[in-house]
Amino acid sequence: MRRALAVVGLLLVVLGGSACRVDATVTVDVADDGTGLVEVVIQLDAAAVDAIGGLDERVRVADLADAGWTVDGPHRTTGGLAGATTDGATTEATGAQLAVRKAFEHPDRLGTVLAEVVGPAAISDVLLVRQREFAETTWSLDGRIDLSAGLNLLADAELAAVLDGLPFARSDAELAELAGCGDGSCDPASAFSLTLVAVMPTDPDDVTEEMSDSSDNDPLLGGEPPTDSWTVVFGDPAPTLFHATGVLVDDTPRIWLPVSIIAGGLFILVTGFQLARLVMVRRRRRVAVDGLPTGGHRSASVTGSTTGETAGAEASRPATSSAGRTLRLVVLGGIGVVWDPGNDPEGLLVPFVRDQGGVVDPSEVADRYRAASLGHLSSSEFWTALGVPGDADVLDSTYLSRVRMRADVLPFLDRMEQRGLPVACLSNAVLPWSMQLRQRFGLDDRVDPWVVSGGIGARKPSPAMFGALCAGCPGWITTTCC
Repeated sequence: MRRALAVVGLLLVVLGGSACRVDATVTVDVADDGTGLVEVVIQLDAAAVDAIGGLDERVRVADLADAGWTVDGPHRTTGGLAGATTDGATTEATGAQLAVRKAFEHPDRLGTVLAEVVGPAAISDVLLVRQREFAETTWSLDGRIDLSAGLNLLADAELAAVLDGLPFARSDAELAELAGCGDGSCDPASAFSLTLVAVMPTDPDDVTEEMSDSSDNDPLLGGEPPTDSWTVVFGDPAPTLFHATGVLVDDTPRIWLPVSIIAGGLFILVTGFQLARLVMVRRRRRVAVDGLPTGGHRSASVTGSTTGETAGAEASRPATSSAGRTLRLVVLGGIGVVWDPGNDPEGLLVPFVRDQGGVVDPSEVADRYRAASLGHLSSSEFWTALGVPGDADVLDSTYLSRVRMRADVLPFLDRMEQRGLPVACLSNAVLPWSMQLRQRFGLDDRVDPWVVSGGIGARKPSPAMFGALCAGCPGWITTTCC
């Protein structure tokens, strides 16, 4: 692939004197996201243009366009006095400029694009790295410029083969003679220089502070932000290392930081106040309960277990407390108390739905189960909504066959019967499933009533569930508890 600066390789063979100059500026403009643009501007002075004999058909750039470079020029430029005419009038010197540009879409691509400028050995070890800290992003550009090979960097192997091994159609002695160095006083490569300019992403406020008061650096007067640059002459034996950084500051997190600190302090203050208030309320209630006389009219007669407490813990409670309160009914929960939830963190239902080819999103399964446990979906509608094919009765039986009763439930029920304490169950569940499980394990005669959310249209801790519990209990219990 043709290199961006190789287009001026043939120009060097016609530099007829030490006044001829060809300067190239390579600008790396890095955007905030690490993408950017590489621009190469080649400037020929008037003496070089005169030595070429004009620009028409002398500089061919079709290969650059084919390689993805955008080409602008070459164009004539003016500046300085070239000499005087026969009538005594002065003439203005005319140079030329050629600009080519190519974008890089990722930080890792910058080195590849720069390798196309002169060659992989000229600008190497290029690293464009981003480092993130709180509210601040730093871009660092590092690399190495080595032009010690001189004009050989611009040589083209295929062209050299056509020209009998002379890539510029001239021997070294002839090149030195054309450059005015026939006596060995200079190197023809010294007529060519390369300047690397790094334009790094920078916070606009920082750019304004760093700019001087001159109009050249004032953005309101058309100036440019400060940049880093390095100039190297072809043939320079020592490599040049370059390093540039740019810092982007995000003011939003810095603005919200004190707000967050204040909000956190208020949260801690309010939480502490609420905890202190809760402790005081509990102390007052404890004092009030301890002060009740034995056989008082106020008695607590329902003990509930709706949050997964073990059934065995209930059995160890006495029928009559030290404060004279009588235990009249024990209420159990469903899953986790009567039914074993299984070892899977997602329970039994989510893996079963996945095994049957249904939806895999646990939150969607939970939403559908909630609707079914409120009685809004039948069993058939539930399986269909989850994308599980098959007969609903078969699916119900297959799924419920995975459910196991906790090993300590039956011993607990035996102890409650010995104490003469009735046991009820308050459960958020699908009604047909609850009925199948009770019949399967023979619990209908031992636990009564069963209050299931699917038959009530409400879920714990809704008052409707506890109202249904009171309605299903014997009158001698509801008289004192509900």
